[in-house]
Amino acid sequence: MSIHLARNVARTSKNLEVQLIQNQELSAKTLEQERALRAEAEKELQTAHEMQMALMPKAPPQIQGFEITGRCMPANHVGGDLFQYFYQDRKLSVSLADVTGHAMAAAIPVVMFSGILKSQMGMGGTVEELFGKLNQALHGTLTGHTLVCLAMGQLDLATHRFRFSNAGCPYPYHYRAATSEVVELQMDAYPLGVRPDTIYRGAEVQLEPGDRVVFCSDGIAEAGNARGEMFGFERTAETVRRGCAEDLSAEALLARIIQEVKAFSGDVPQGDDQTVVVLKVDQ
Repeated sequence: MSIHLARNVARTSKNLEVQLIQNQELSAKTLEQERALRAEAEKELQTAHEMQMALMPKAPPQIQGFEITGRCMPANHVGGDLFQYFYQDRKLSVSLADVTGHAMAAAIPVVMFSGILKSQMGMGGTVEELFGKLNQALHGTLTGHTLVCLAMGQLDLATHRFRFSNAGCPYPYHYRAATSEVVELQMDAYPLGVRPDTIYRGAEVQLEPGDRVVFCSDGIAEAGNARGEMFGFERTAETVRRGCAEDLSAEALLARIIQEVKAFSGDVPQGDDQTVVVLKVDQ
């Protein structure tokens, strides 16, 4: 090999070595930037999660003779489920809402709906009137394929009459202590905001000591396992019945439902938001 060729080879080798070092430094810098962006995105998602959780009660109202508790578990950092309680004029209103979609696509409408619901609740009225006002407020406001499903019951604390209505949510379960059976509080109507002329009707049941009313979002019944099976409404109802037959507290019954769903699903990731609210009549 000539001296000139040897020098060219050495120079080329040196250039390649320098280029390799530069590429490695660039890759390390890019990786660091990607990590920083991911960390920032995680921080923002956690902030959004905390904001959504703040829309829901931190603790239930303490009302003698009654127990109430609720829990929302989004499938992602944020989701489309929402539950709230309203205590006014010796009446306790319990609501569970489910906005179609997942993650941020559902979380933003949830924030909007939460504000509208609180505003309308402050004006009073029956559940039928409330649903009608909410429907009018949401019609033309929701975009794309966004829908708001809502189940709500209003309990007269003096008479224990429970008046309820439903706009597209799974039927709440009513455990009757006198007969040890679980029945669905059936009421059907379009989700809120779909049609401006929808008429929302209400129905009423008498709650007795030992009775429970359980609200579940569809993420409970639709939870799946590795065999492609769903937890289902019948299994949900049976879980409620067994827990009530054991005279579990509202909090313990909620925990039992969630425990049964997790045991059924096993390692299958949660596919939808899961929310449960339990109302128990003690006396």
